Amino acid sequence: MHRKWAAVLGVAAVALAGCGGDDDKGDENSLTKAQFIAQAGAICRDVKRAHEPYAEKVDALPEGVGLTRVAPLLEATLVQSRKGLARLRSLKSPTADRAQVDAYYGAADALLEAHAQLADAARTDDRAKGEKVAATTGALSSNERRLATAYGLNDCDNVF
Repeated sequence: MHRKWAAVLGVAAVALAGCGGDDDKGDENSLTKAQFIAQAGAICRDVKRAHEPYAEKVDALPEGVGLTRVAPLLEATLVQSRKGLARLRSLKSPTADRAQVDAYYGAADALLEAHAQLADAARTDDRAKGEKVAATTGALSSNERRLATAYGLNDCDNVF
């Protein structure tokens, strides 16, 4: 009887070792909501600071300047935004909040895609395409801001 019991325990131990090991470690390494918000906030503040020089250069351009002069500034800002979003995604969000955080990431992705299309329109001097894309960015930005605020990512609203 002792040998059968030891064999059953051995099989159970092997079976349990194969079930969910990495997922459980991921949950143990997840940040608390407060930690996630604090770290995400620091990243978003960094992104906003990285955007400032480009925003100042855009503001300094004369009225009616050609789109092709704006394109490099839009592209540089987009690079900073993508780096920031990658840094945010590298954070281990709280397990219970992953759906909310993923919804925010999805909204940020959609907004960055629109900004990429704007940069492309500027680079190719396609004013009609730029205007069409620009007409969608308000709603995309509002959605990103709403999701950030709803989760408590106040420093991340309107960062992308």
